[in-house]
Amino acid sequence: MNLSVVDRIRAAVHEVEHHTRTIAPEADPFTGPAERVYDYCRQHTAHLEAEQQNASEALIYKQGLEHAIAAGDTTVVRKHPCPQCGCLGLYWRAESRRAVCVNHYCVDDNGLAHTWELKRLAHEHVAQKSAVARRAT
Repeated sequence: MNLSVVDRIRAAVHEVEHHTRTIAPEADPFTGPAERVYDYCRQHTAHLEAEQQNASEALIYKQGLEHAIAAGDTTVVRKHPCPQCGCLGLYWRAESRRAVCVNHYCVDDNGLAHTWELKRLAHEHVAQKSAVARRAT
């Protein structure tokens, strides 16, 4: 058994439990198996405002990206549009732990390519999904 995987899972469970108990203080401590932590989060935040529910979903989605990257699948970032220019052309830069836009016109004030944390990509993804759901109803 790879202990770094066990540590990663424990950290992920702790992050979700901490997040859940922060926005829903009435939630009991999480005591179930690790694979049920997302259900725990959704169950205890279902009554909250859409913005808080979206924050929970973004955390869950971010962790999914992190798990995929840790397993060696860095292509998961390519499925997301760049938050700055909207193009599909992100790639994972392991040394900075950030997604980088490959559009050579998409640069910051210093002329460097825009880079994005997984948290931002997850937030954008969940916001887009939520906006589509609102328009559909």
